[in-house]
Amino acid sequence: MSAAHPVKSPAYQPYRWASVDFTLGLGPVRKCEWIQFSPRHADNMLEKRSRLSAQRDHYYRTLPESLNAQRELRDRVVAHLATDHADRYALAGSTLTSRHESLAWHLDDPHVEPLRQLSDVIEEDFMLLQELDGVMRITASSNAYSSSGRLVSAVGQTVHWAHIPVPTLSDKLGVRIDRVLSSVHEDTPCERFNWQVTPMATLFFPHDPHRANADAMHAVRDALCREPARAGELLFIRIERQTLSRLPASRAVAFSLHTYSDPLSVLGADPQAARSMLGLLEGYSESRWHYSEMDIVREPLLDYLRRVAAAA
Repeated sequence: MSAAHPVKSPAYQPYRWASVDFTLGLGPVRKCEWIQFSPRHADNMLEKRSRLSAQRDHYYRTLPESLNAQRELRDRVVAHLATDHADRYALAGSTLTSRHESLAWHLDDPHVEPLRQLSDVIEEDFMLLQELDGVMRITASSNAYSSSGRLVSAVGQTVHWAHIPVPTLSDKLGVRIDRVLSSVHEDTPCERFNWQVTPMATLFFPHDPHRANADAMHAVRDALCREPARAGELLFIRIERQTLSRLPASRAVAFSLHTYSDPLSVLGADPQAARSMLGLLEGYSESRWHYSEMDIVREPLLDYLRRVAAAA
């Protein structure tokens, strides 16, 4: 597994503005910033391609009905890369070339599904949602990073089904989620964020992510209880940037996920961010603590955040 590279300043800090309760927290995103690149792009892509090739059934699934939407998504992403990231990619006819990795993809290859091909090009994972027989369903999913382990198994199901394990989410936001999915406009893509604290630095969680995360929490719990100050080195802030955009021809909704990881120690120089995270966690319900497995290290985590927050 490739570990996330520590950075001085996180790309995103959603815990600064997030709510204690589940919210959609949607904001506009500039089209030129749709697809993003991390400093470890090449390493991440090697790991992602390897995972998708070796364990495709775990991390990739599609319905035949999604093929046109897949093709439309791939073509729009490729156009975006060639236009807004011309320093990285070049498009000549039906061939896309990566300048940084010296790789080329033949977009007219009939033996590779468009979403699978796209998954080899960019760090983002993608899921497609389409209306089938009057019901909005997940019709394709490529989810190599797998924070929940549920998005691939949800292909053919509704978003509500995918959210069943998340405590109170569907009850509180199910109707609004349906409304948002119906109203996403092709000219106004939007973004939102999820975040959690975990002992696993890797962006690529195992196939059973909740069990692996819980095991990792238990592995560091004793050390953290003895020395809560070590939370900065033993725990990481995992952030998921999600975007929603409408594909105009197929009318499918393209849902992207880009995963980031920063050591919890980045809060050491930012007491205000530590106070924001502390306030959120102190307001979490017991079910939300348990769902994220953070309850296993709750006391030392809160102790660490209180110390950092008081250091201003």
